[in-house]
Formats: sequence, structure tokens, C-alpha cells
Amino acid sequence: MIIDETLCSSALKDLTIHAQRIVDTQGRTIKVELLSRLPAAYGDIILEDLFREMSPAQTLAVTEKQMLAGSILYSQTGISASINVDNNVLVEKALQQRLLEMCERYRYPMILEFTELRPMPPADEINRLFFEIKQHDITIALDDFGTGFNGMSVFADYDFDIIKIDRSMISGLESRPQKQKILQHIRELLNALEKTHVVEGVETDERYQSLLNLGFETFQGYLFHRPESIEDIK
Repeated sequence: MIIDETLCSSALKDLTIHAQRIVDTQGRTIKVELLSRLPAAYGDIILEDLFREMSPAQTLAVTEKQMLAGSILYSQTGISASINVDNNVLVEKALQQRLLEMCERYRYPMILEFTELRPMPPADEINRLFFEIKQHDITIALDDFGTGFNGMSVFADYDFDIIKIDRSMISGLESRPQKQKILQHIRELLNALEKTHVVEGVETDERYQSLLNLGFETFQGYLFHRPESIEDIK
């Protein structure tokens, strides 16, 4: 199946919303990340490939779909949702304004997770936008740290409240002392900058124990919960 504008528009309407729990060291759910999924009728299309072909306006429409689902979840359970935002929406003033309008419309304590798949625009400009977003009781997160273009300077230059550490950063952690040292320094840096964190992709007890030993406190992954229908979150 060829991914073109028609397919992107169709998929945007058909996307379903699932959720994966984010837990503390006791395994308690502290929030969920909302995840978009394609129905089986779309075959073997990879969602990331689809999003890559979407226009910035279309990816922002996906964000709004998640915001609506998150507002319903919060009203029913009191659980806050992390909502994905492709950082390509940050390059256009009109889309920045639309994002702000969405934050005003869906007023509840959500987390916006900005991807790191493209270079971030200048920090001064984006931090002004982040400041305005935070006025709506919204927390700002950097998603998938370790996979993108921006490096360690993104910690100090941009006003992210939460850093989500990508699964690639913890792969092979148990047998690689150098990786353990890097993660320890990242944890110390986050503490010094007073930023919180989520470690993604935790799938084994051994890896979980290694992360605990390094001082990490908030986790997401199959070891704890697989994505589930948003209706099943309680």
C-alpha cells in the first residue's frame, strides 16, 4: 500500500487511541501515554512511516484526537495523559497558535511530549511557546531522548519538565559498564537541573533492577503494562 496524501487523510480518521501506563518504583500507575493505532485493514503499514508522510497540520490533528481522548479519561479516572506532539509543528507560527488554542480548549493536567526526530527551532522562541502552554496547567516533556538530533544541550537550553529516555539508551545496560556510567551521569544531570524523567522500553526484571540501582524512579514498558484500550484504564 502506497502512503500518499489520500491514505494519510483516511488513516487520520480511522486511528484509534490506546494507552500505556507509566509507573513508579512501586509499580503504581502515575499517568499514561496515549498511543495512536491503525486498524487491521491498513495491513502492514508502519505507523511511524505514516506519520513521516503526514503534513504538520495532519500530525497536529492526531495530537488533538489524543487530547480529546485524554480529557475524557481524566474526567472519568483522574489519571493524566501524555500526548504526543511531532516537533515539526513548532516550525510554523500558525501551527504554534493552533496548538495553544487546543491547550485552551482541552483544559486538564496533561503532558505534551515533543518528539526529538527533527532539530528543535531556536530555544528562545520555543521556550516562549512552552511558557504559554504551561499557563494551561500543562507539563512539557521531551520524548525519545537519545534518538534525535539535539544532543545533551537540549537539557539546558529548552524548558522541558520531563525527559523521556528512549529504549535504545538502556539496551544492553546490564552487561555494558560504559552505558551504565552514561546513564548515571544523565540521572545526575537531571537531578541537578531539577527535571523529572521516564525510562521507556523496560522489558526485563534485570534491566529494571539496573535502572533502580542507578537511581531512576519512573518507568514505562512491557515489564509493567502493554498498551491497552483506553476504555480499560481505571
